[in-house]
Amino acid sequence: MKSSAAYLVTFLLGATQANTQANTQCVTGQRETIRPGYVVEHKCNLFRQGDVHNGIGSNYECAQLCEAAARSVCSYHPPTKRCVVGRDDGQDVVRTGVTYMEKVHDAPAVDEDPFALDCGQEKDACLARETTLNAELAQCKKTAASSATDSATLKDMLAANCPSKHTKETDVSGKTYKIWCSRYHDTSSPKETHNNVDTLADCVKLCTASSWCTYALHGIHQPKCQLYQRAVAFTTTPGLSDNSWNCAVKK
Repeated sequence: MKSSAAYLVTFLLGATQANTQANTQCVTGQRETIRPGYVVEHKCNLFRQGDVHNGIGSNYECAQLCEAAARSVCSYHPPTKRCVVGRDDGQDVVRTGVTYMEKVHDAPAVDEDPFALDCGQEKDACLARETTLNAELAQCKKTAASSATDSATLKDMLAANCPSKHTKETDVSGKTYKIWCSRYHDTSSPKETHNNVDTLADCVKLCTASSWCTYALHGIHQPKCQLYQRAVAFTTTPGLSDNSWNCAVKK
């Protein structure tokens, strides 16, 4: 019976010691709240030189001493139940089995910006920026459209250029034409006549815009464009030839 009792006491003491060791096991980076607003962070195997207190039962009690002394670092050694309240000028020393507890300082409050806008002013400023950006966007689109138009115009001018395109098929304004330079079909009875048309390409555009137009004549020495509805074969070579007109026949 005595042997059983002694075994039980030994077992209970061993369990208590194991629980104590588990409860006091240090974990670097672990935080412990001593009270609301006072939190410490643990480091392991380190202490700061300072005032030694004996008979302290836990990390928690040690940290309370630290707070009472208005110190930022305390160190606790469970086997000896000693707490060192670190001095501000104390050195940090490596020591196995010690839990180093440092007060976590809250980030300092950031002063409000004295130049900050209120909600109404900020909204007005945002709307003003939006108006400016929309105007810039519209101008960019206008410039891009103008550039695209200029590019298309140049392309058409090259496509309907004389004499380099003479007798060749070419696309102008999305339609296929055969270009004849200084050769042309009958000039009588145009369905439409347009003055102040600078290039053969511009004249061809007018023909493209009219579904009935079969061929166009553009004056070589005068900015005139004449459009015809007369049936003409795309492959027929015009019968007239001089320096009066260039001709474009729609396919």
